[in-house]
Amino acid sequence: MTKPGKPFPAGRLLLFVVVTVVALAAGVWVSDSFFNRRADFSGLHGTRFPEPRALQPFTLTDHNGKSFGIEQLTEKWSFVFFGYTHCPDVCPTTMSVLNSVANRLGDDSPAVQYIFVSVDPERDTPAQLGQFVTWFNGDFIGVTGTEQELENLTRQLGVAHMRIPDEKQAGSYTVDHTAAVLLFDPDGRYHAVFSAPHKAAELAEDIRLLAGNYR
Repeated sequence: MTKPGKPFPAGRLLLFVVVTVVALAAGVWVSDSFFNRRADFSGLHGTRFPEPRALQPFTLTDHNGKSFGIEQLTEKWSFVFFGYTHCPDVCPTTMSVLNSVANRLGDDSPAVQYIFVSVDPERDTPAQLGQFVTWFNGDFIGVTGTEQELENLTRQLGVAHMRIPDEKQAGSYTVDHTAAVLLFDPDGRYHAVFSAPHKAAELAEDIRLLAGNYR
């Protein structure tokens, strides 16, 4: 044993340093692997992007006449669905599902907002949009814009929409559109997508998992 007051032998000092460095390195590795374990997203019903997609600026208008852009997609999770109020089936069905999601999540849930983007600005005035979205849920938000404003957003997201003239009735038309529900994270980034058909239980389960493991 080395006596107090005498220098620590060089050989032992080197051994001590090596052992200490190895131990610290092992400790850092264990700590890192423990505190940064990746969440298991294998049970997701939707498709989560490994790297959320940031958006370029866009400007639309909500059903209250207020400007709606990237800033309105921050601080909350946002379910976004593109459609039109005269849609005979897919749109009302999806809006009903989203209302069921809101009811399932309740107050004890991540902060979530629900946004319906109309790709039929010719007929979907703010008043028409407001009546449509609030019929499903008073907190839902209706949004639209000019054809160019809508294109600035849909092009970024790969959302398709096309007017189809009604051959039986002059001047009448339907709109074919993407039926997926898109999810944006609290940083306003395109985070995940959910293909039709949609089930409220699955959407609610997925948003809880995604929000609970969001950094």
